[in-house]
Amino acid sequence: MSEPLPGLRRWIVNPYVVLTLSMLVGSGTLVVGRGAVGEIPPIALTFWRWAVAVAVLIPIGIGPLLRQRRVLLRHWLLLLGMGATACSSHHVFLFYGLESTTAINASIQIGGMPVATVALAVLLTRERVDWRVLAGMALGFAGVGLVIARGDPAALLRLEINTGDALVMAAVWSWAAYCVMLGRLPHGIDGRGLLLAMAVIGLVILTPLYIAELASGDHMVISTATVLSILYVGIFPSVIGNMLWQYGVRLLGPSRASQFTYLGPIFSATWAFALLDETLAPYHAALLLIFLGIYLATRAPRRAVE
Repeated sequence: MSEPLPGLRRWIVNPYVVLTLSMLVGSGTLVVGRGAVGEIPPIALTFWRWAVAVAVLIPIGIGPLLRQRRVLLRHWLLLLGMGATACSSHHVFLFYGLESTTAINASIQIGGMPVATVALAVLLTRERVDWRVLAGMALGFAGVGLVIARGDPAALLRLEINTGDALVMAAVWSWAAYCVMLGRLPHGIDGRGLLLAMAVIGLVILTPLYIAELASGDHMVISTATVLSILYVGIFPSVIGNMLWQYGVRLLGPSRASQFTYLGPIFSATWAFALLDETLAPYHAALLLIFLGIYLATRAPRRAVE
């Protein structure tokens, strides 16, 4: 009788399955952030998210961090920037934005994140770009603009932009900056130690902001729901999602693995429908423009965007 476990193991460690799970657990962040409005202030949610992540990462990340400390210290400025963006400003902007926009809106805007990353990389590194990258960026940002304007392009000219949408876009650009900095690190750095270092830097930056938030009288409501929310974002997207992503990228390479980021808006919208009773509006069809833009951008030769 054949042993079924090897076949099951091959399925579990399949990179396509792993990367899909990574996006699935990560997409829940938007729903948690939206559901936490009025219960957990944005800075508190970000602070405790990374406090939980650090507690989880210490046992598995302290060894790699110590072994690669000399390499990380040589790139301390990049490390500081990555901690400030990925583990601080990105989530603060996102959670503040979710106080006045929907998880569906935020998820569609975040769907344009790869296009924003390409645009920022080109701007900062002056790399040559293929026409497909330019066309993709134009379509992607047109789609994002329609969502921000609630389907009324004239609203952009009148500056009638929802504050929450603008903050989510700030979160998108913050993450794009992190991705550009991440690409400038040397290959071979252990992701566990790197993530632990980034999380600690993020906590250091967030601590005075959190103290100021508490001093202003904005306190978290302690309940089973809020504790579970913090545990979820601290363990699943922050640690497990990142580890799954790193594993998939090692097997498929960054170019092919990046295709899975497009699942984020779909999963986030599904969570929002199921848990927050949010509904679609006609302007959410702009998601098609974003996907078309991303498709064109990623069809360009690799040398044009990396």
